[in-house]
Amino acid sequence: MAIHLAAASGRSALHSAAITDVLIILLAAIAVVPVLHRLGVSSILGYLAVGIVIGPFGLAAIADPEEAAWLAEFGIVFMLFAIGLELPLERLKTMRYYVFGLGGAQVVATALSIGLLGYLLGLDPETAVILGGILALSSTAAVLKLLVDRGEAAARFGRIAVAVLLLQDLAVVPMLALIPLMGGDGRSIWLTLGMALLKAAIALAIIVLAGRFLVRPLFRQIAATGNAELFTAAGLFILLGLGWVTEAAGMSMSLGAFLAGMLLASTPYRHQIEADIQPFRGLLLGLFFVSVGMGFDLAAVARSAGLVFGLTLGLVLVKAAVMVAIGYAFRLKAETSWRTALLLAQGSEFGFILTLLATGSGVLTPDLKNQVNAAIVISIALTPLLAALGGRISIAIRDRHGRRLSSIAAESEELAQHVLVAGYGRVGQAVCRLLDDIGLSYVALDLDVQRVMTARARGFPVYFGDAARLDVLRAAGIDRAALAVLAIDNPAKAERMAEALRAAVPTLTIVARAWDSGHARRLAEIGVAEAVPEDVEVGLAMGRRMLDRLGRGDSDLAARIAQFRVAHEAFSEPTRIGERISKD
Repeated sequence: MAIHLAAASGRSALHSAAITDVLIILLAAIAVVPVLHRLGVSSILGYLAVGIVIGPFGLAAIADPEEAAWLAEFGIVFMLFAIGLELPLERLKTMRYYVFGLGGAQVVATALSIGLLGYLLGLDPETAVILGGILALSSTAAVLKLLVDRGEAAARFGRIAVAVLLLQDLAVVPMLALIPLMGGDGRSIWLTLGMALLKAAIALAIIVLAGRFLVRPLFRQIAATGNAELFTAAGLFILLGLGWVTEAAGMSMSLGAFLAGMLLASTPYRHQIEADIQPFRGLLLGLFFVSVGMGFDLAAVARSAGLVFGLTLGLVLVKAAVMVAIGYAFRLKAETSWRTALLLAQGSEFGFILTLLATGSGVLTPDLKNQVNAAIVISIALTPLLAALGGRISIAIRDRHGRRLSSIAAESEELAQHVLVAGYGRVGQAVCRLLDDIGLSYVALDLDVQRVMTARARGFPVYFGDAARLDVLRAAGIDRAALAVLAIDNPAKAERMAEALRAAVPTLTIVARAWDSGHARRLAEIGVAEAVPEDVEVGLAMGRRMLDRLGRGDSDLAARIAQFRVAHEAFSEPTRIGERISKD
């Protein structure tokens, strides 16, 4: 009995110590991170600073960081799950040229360049390979935040940077499988790489099969219950379940979380799941970066300050040089190549995860891990300066070649087979969200300044411009567009826009929002391929839901609605737009 009480008392003491450590971390984060944020320091660097201050090499408020390490591990899991949610297979397919082509070339070429330099400087082959792969990655969090804050996510270089970051996120998958194998039984590098790629291929096959035959039916049944708690529980079960399976198979739990995100990314429930896990993700990810900071031995880093500085400088220069060369190889304009290269020249927050895993597997020494992590931190802190330098170089190159383009033309000059959306109101925004979800490029035009500014601040390719003007259409690349969508609610202006589009590109396919059936016929006479009458389509959508509620939504419902649509368009009287507006 006494033994049991002593054991219980010991467990209680450990539990209390762990809670105390978590409370200290949270209090320090609440006190420090907002102050640094006001000073323009990113939240990642803020959390790292908190860890350094309270860790064993700082004030030693937490003597043993391992006490709260389990929370940090869950932060990694949730971050990779959230990134997986942003990578549906359909999006990767539509962006394959830049994601797999340019992005793949960047990762391979940068990893080989850094790995070769490391080998020439005396690192063993395994360490050089892993270090090259780790430092080939760029900071998704820092780059995306910068692009969104500056309204440049829709710019040409911004879209290319995002495509490269997508491939880098995918590259984490084989690296998570590769690093534990590197520290294993001494097999050859090529055999180890082959095993990692085989495991990644098997994992992707599981995604496709499980998504089709298991996850979609499961979530369809759960969504039908209308129980929000059950829906969240199912998402967490998929996340933690796949993580447990991959960990049991000898890979990392983080890999399983990433695959779980990709599995759910192609379902209609992705956005709800993402909203459900957002609070957990942000908090636990912050704890992860705090734990990384607690492992920083500033004294040791200071003793090798010259090496850290050289590593940081080499990292930025090599990554920028390789990306510029790849940009030229992929026929990007010089200014686009330079802006993209300097924007992606830093290390990645994934580097902290991978160096931790590599140190645990015996691939990296603790001293080398500290030096690499210090270089990553410094390079992330330099991101705004590097981006500003890239902008100056881009302007200088453009001025030298005498190219003074408008904002629309400058950011869409290399787009092709995109969609032009005229009007960014409720309907236009719905159309653009759909295009975003399936990974199709688009340019939206609107005459509401506030609406455009809000959209630009969120990183959307929305510009101030009148789609009825030929010069604006040319600047938006209408001659290279695959399709145009007229989403405005002004019937007369929609007709003028349709006429301008037809005059600019006679073969262009146009889809338009129509006021009613009469307006739809007039748009069709101008050359609009699909004119969607608001009154008919809204009525039919409501009718479909009405019949479903009445239990009359049988298999012939779609055919009946189609017949009704044809009949309505054939027999509706051709009302004049002006008369219709005056009556309403």
